[in-house]
This record gives sequence, structure tokens and C-alpha cells, in this order.
Amino acid sequence: MKDGTVEMLDINEDNKDMFEFLLEEGCRPGELMPIEEDGRGSYILNSRDLCIMPKLDDYLRIGVDSLKVEGRGKSEYYVAVVARAYRMAIDDYYADPENWDPRKYMRELESVGNRGYTLAFHDGRLTNYAHDYEHTASMAQWEYAGVVTEVTDDAFLVEVKNKLEAGEVLDFVSPISRETVLLRAYDFEVAKNGERKEVVQGGTQTTIRFPFTLFDHENIETLKARFPAFTVLRKEKALNEEQWNRVKFDKLVQNLETADKRDDANYEKRRDALAKSIGEDPNERRFKTNRVGTEGCCGKGCNGCMIFWQDDTYARAREILLKRKQGEQLTAQEAKELKIT
Repeated sequence: MKDGTVEMLDINEDNKDMFEFLLEEGCRPGELMPIEEDGRGSYILNSRDLCIMPKLDDYLRIGVDSLKVEGRGKSEYYVAVVARAYRMAIDDYYADPENWDPRKYMRELESVGNRGYTLAFHDGRLTNYAHDYEHTASMAQWEYAGVVTEVTDDAFLVEVKNKLEAGEVLDFVSPISRETVLLRAYDFEVAKNGERKEVVQGGTQTTIRFPFTLFDHENIETLKARFPAFTVLRKEKALNEEQWNRVKFDKLVQNLETADKRDDANYEKRRDALAKSIGEDPNERRFKTNRVGTEGCCGKGCNGCMIFWQDDTYARAREILLKRKQGEQLTAQEAKELKIT
């Protein structure tokens, strides 16, 4: 009260809209943070997920030689993708430390469930960037589709982890190879009885068979060598506009957090690149959702995309592409046709 006394105030349904609730820290006077509560509690301490990938080169530069992926309560898909991303990032740093850039590895980390990434206490006190006052759930641009349980003489055997539908594009992520392989499947063969299905539900412990003959762009022996058992499969999630706005916002916040910390020349260049267009390369083609169904083509150049390959509409484009691949000079008209297609 104004006279310095303290009294209990009854806040109820009738008067709660008269108040705004704010939190002030002693070390940051005057900086008022909104705090709200629903049936699940309040979220003032709802931290984004700790991620040091943007500063990984600092750790390697000072001689750290062991890193641990925090995987408690996570799926094998999460551990596989995150460990693989850090393995590639570490190897690339040692191969060319001056030109190392965290962005392509961050894109891999975005494919697993996260609440937005933060450096947290890495540089001292927490900033406002470390918390998300609006959202509590993890979100990912991709989801776990399955895992290779066995590689036979003529096929991959895959245990399904989430619902698969005919026409979806599956990304095979190897534990030993950097390059992934895309496959568009039009139905699924149940391994135990040969039954063909257009939809396979997750959680049913169903194992499906992907014959190597589906991989029309790949050398079969190389494929078998690059994608052993425990290769994981993922598929892009069809996010709605609100979810995509959250993805963009999370990336923007992360870029702002990582942009103010260091003064070295390399970081200045990286900061400018990160701050531009929410960290995306504007010249890079990115696919935001998977093409579901068997009509049309997603344009990713997947194995098994027979709709695209057999469509007469693209026959001329294939002819021109073959000519260019063989090193022949394209005419102005051919170049124009290819661009239009």
C-alpha cells in the first residue's frame, strides 16, 4: 500500500482483467517482464534449448576435444541427427578453420524437435533472447519416419516410426555418409507378407521393404555401403502459416543473440550473414513442405519420381539437360526453354 503496509489482494474472475502482472529482477531494475499463468503454470522461465553450434569454433580453438550430445528422453532420431551434425561441423572446422560457418549445421539441428535455440549463459547473464514467453512446445521442420533395421541383398528393411503416405518424399540419413538420399515412394511393401499399402501407421511396429530397384539415380553397391543398419529416415512436416512464422521468429531471435557477442573479423562477417533474411541464403532453394499424394512433382530430384520422369511435358527438358550434362553448348532457345521448364 502507499503507506508501506502489505495486504493480501484477492484476485478473482471479476477483477483479474484490471491488472497486468510483471516480473522485475533485482539485477535489472526497471526492466519489466510480463508473466502469465494458465492451467499448466507460468512460463517466465520457459527457456529455449541450449545450443552451442554457433560458438563451436571457439571450443575447438581452445583445445576442447570431447563433446557430449544431451540425449536423455530423446529419440534415436534426435541423437542420430544431432551427433551427425556436430561430427560434420567438427571435421569441417579442422579441415578449414578460417572459413568455417555454422549455418548449414544449424539447418540440420532445425530438423529435430526444439523450442528455438539459445546460447543461454554461454556469454554471461541471460538475455531476453534466451526465453520464449509465448510458446512451450517443441517443433521441428522434419519428423522421424523410420529406421533401417537390416540391409539385405536387394532391399532396405525399415521399421516405421510415424505415419507414411503414398507420394511422400523420404530422406535417408546415414550414420557414416554426409550425403542423404531422397526417395519418393508410391506404396509400401510390408516385409513379413508382401502386402502393398498406401498408408502405414506409426506405432504399429510395422517393417516395410524398400527394394534397391526403387533408387533409380543411385549405384546399388555404393548405396548399400553408404546406408547401413541404423540409418534413419525423415520426412518434411507440412507446417501451417502460424508454425512457419514461429520457425522464422525463432531463427531471427537466435541470429540476434549470436550477433552481438564478439569482435573478431570472421565473426563480423558471419553476424552480417546471419542477421540477413533470418539467416537464410536468399539464393538457396528451400522446400518448406513435403509433396503429399501422387499428383505432380516436388522438384527435389528424388529417386523414384516416375511421375516427373515419365511426363511428356518434361521430355524436352530432359533432352536439353542431357545435352548440357554431356558438355555440349546450348543454344539461346534451349537455355530459354530450360529456364521456363
